Amino acid sequence: MKLIDSNTIGNAVPIENWVVAMEQALKDTATGVVEVPQRMHIDRGHNTLLMMPCFGRDYFSTKLVSVFPKNLLKKEPVIYGSVVLNDGQTGKPLAVLDGSKLTAMRTAAVGAVGIKYLAPADATKLGIVGLGIQGFHQALFACQQRPIRQVRIIDHSKEIMARFSERFNAFYPEIEVIQCVTSGDLCQDSDIIITATGSHHPVVPGKGEWWKGKTLIGIGSYKPEMKEFPDEIFRDVEQVFVDTMHAIAEAGDLVDPLRKGLIKEKDVVPVSDLVMQKLEATGETRFFKSVGMAAFDLYGAKLVYECLKS
Repeated sequence: MKLIDSNTIGNAVPIENWVVAMEQALKDTATGVVEVPQRMHIDRGHNTLLMMPCFGRDYFSTKLVSVFPKNLLKKEPVIYGSVVLNDGQTGKPLAVLDGSKLTAMRTAAVGAVGIKYLAPADATKLGIVGLGIQGFHQALFACQQRPIRQVRIIDHSKEIMARFSERFNAFYPEIEVIQCVTSGDLCQDSDIIITATGSHHPVVPGKGEWWKGKTLIGIGSYKPEMKEFPDEIFRDVEQVFVDTMHAIAEAGDLVDPLRKGLIKEKDVVPVSDLVMQKLEATGETRFFKSVGMAAFDLYGAKLVYECLKS
C-alpha cells in the first residue's frame, strides 16, 4: 500500500488533468455511476470524526477527517484528514493520501470547472478573497483557465498577503499581484472573484452593483450559518450553479437567499448540466457555489494513484 504525501500529490499530474478528473466526477455522479452513502459523524466531547465513503466503478474511497478545536492551544492544526483508496473488486487497500493537499487540489479543480464554463474567455483580472490553502490553490488553477494578467488579493494580514504574492509568483512570475486595501477595490477591478474564507458574514460589499457582468465563485462557506456573499447580488443572477444540490441545504450563501425568496430552487442548477451540455448559462452575472462531495476525493485519489502506478 502506497503512502502518498502532500508534495507527491501536488506534483503528480498537471492542473488540467485535475480539471478533467473533476468534470468526470461530476458527470458520473449525475448519471449514477458513483454511489455516495451518507457521511458518518461521530462526536466525542468537543472533538469530531467524520467518515465519508464513496464507491465508483473500479475503486472506492473513504475520507477520514478529525476536528479537534483545542488543538489551537497546542499549536497543532484543528483539522487532520486522510483519504484511503481501495480496489473496487477486491477491497484491497491501495493507498493512503494526505487529505489536506488532496482536498485543496480537487477543490481548486472544481472551482476551475466553474470558471471554464461560466467566465468570459477574455477575462484577464482575478480577485481572491481569503488567502489560506484554498485561496492559494484556487488562484493557481484559475490562471490555467483564462489569460489572467492581474491577481488582486485581500486577507486580514499583510504578512499573509506578502507570503501569498511570493509563493504565487514562483508559479506565475509574469502575472502581477496587487494587494488590495478593501474587498470593494478588489471586486470593482476583477472579472472573476473567488471567495475562500470561513466567514459568517459577507466578505464582499452589498452596494455599488460591482457584481454586474462578473463571474463569482464561492468556495469557503459550507455550513448554513456561514455566508460570503451579500443578498443584493441575487437581483442580477438568473441561475445559481452548484457542484451538488446538497448545497441548497448546506451553504448559507444559498440557504439564506432561498429562505428570503431572493432566488427559487428551480433556479439552482448542477454545474454538471453545463459539463454534459444539457443547457447553457444565461445572464451576464454568473454565480457558482461549491460545497464539495466525496466523489471529488475519490476521483482525485484515483488520478494521483494511477499516475504514480504507471
